[in-house]
Amino acid sequence: MSLNLHFLQAVQPTTPVQVNRAAESKTEASFSENLKNAINQLNQLQVETDNKTEMLVNGEIDDLHDVMIAAQKSSLAMSLAVEVQGKVIDAYNEVMRMQI
Repeated sequence: MSLNLHFLQAVQPTTPVQVNRAAESKTEASFSENLKNAINQLNQLQVETDNKTEMLVNGEIDDLHDVMIAAQKSSLAMSLAVEVQGKVIDAYNEVMRMQI
């Protein structure tokens, strides 16, 4: 499973036009749903890794490679999420420093 961040690809430059409030709220809902889905996928990877590790410790599975691959996937996904969070916070701070 990979972290699905396809909503980032949907961001395209726009020209100055009047924005309909209904369309704006639909975009916000879409972004929030996509963000929620990405976080749920990250959580699912973490849970899967925990389950496989527990099964390995209990002797229920013998495939160490599968457990290590799951652990690396969840670790990489978490690192990506932390980096994205850092970039979002940096962008927010930069916008807040702008003078109007």
